[in-house]
Amino acid sequence: MTWLSSQAHTQIQKKIDYLNRNGKGIGLKISTTKTKLMRINANNNNAVVVDGQQVEDVDSFVYLGARITKHGGAEDDIKSRLGKARGAFNKLVKIWRSGQLSKNTKIRIFKSNVIAMLLYGCETWRMTKRDEAKLDTFLHKCLRRILRIYWPMRVSNEEVRRRARTCTISEQIRRRRWRWIGHVLRMDHHQNPHIALTWAPEGKRSRGRPKETWRRTVEVERQKIGFATWTEAVTVARNRVEWRKQVNGPILPEES
Repeated sequence: MTWLSSQAHTQIQKKIDYLNRNGKGIGLKISTTKTKLMRINANNNNAVVVDGQQVEDVDSFVYLGARITKHGGAEDDIKSRLGKARGAFNKLVKIWRSGQLSKNTKIRIFKSNVIAMLLYGCETWRMTKRDEAKLDTFLHKCLRRILRIYWPMRVSNEEVRRRARTCTISEQIRRRRWRWIGHVLRMDHHQNPHIALTWAPEGKRSRGRPKETWRRTVEVERQKIGFATWTEAVTVARNRVEWRKQVNGPILPEES
């Protein structure tokens, strides 16, 4: 194991040196202050160096607006997105209190400015029941404040969503996820996203209850939609109209 980890460290150091050397040839330079290194299941902690400066080791980093952690999952990213969405909602408090705007206009502003920020990158989230509850709770609190529905009125969450003409956040995430999967399935089968989606891992997993993963979630949803295999899903995805009918069925109901 020591030899393997040392070999992996040597390989990544060689790749960085190669990238740094060729980058300088065309006027590009690696910034060690912006470059981060995250190790996953690594036994070797030897430093990776660029021009004599050590690259910082981190447990998480932000890439294209999404938070990536060494433990996997999307809990930290969802927490970050919720914080940003709350900030956006609070900045628009004057709009929610305004008597000159209709409720429909407020809901449209809410969806375009708050929900859009909340669900950025949600297609790749590994969702758990706890995550879904957090997101749906945020939605209901915001809608009740916009529609001026308070707890003594005893209005159910279903009725709140009906008045706002929307569905739960968890359902919106499933819809977005399968729209994105449709794009992936229409890609050439040699492209990396298509390979990663349809790839069947080899070997056996460890004993015990398997962890909830994005792949297992998608597999369950695929069967509920009616696709027995990914090959069948690829065939349907070629027809965009038929694909919309399939993914907007029982598991992904359209907004009323």
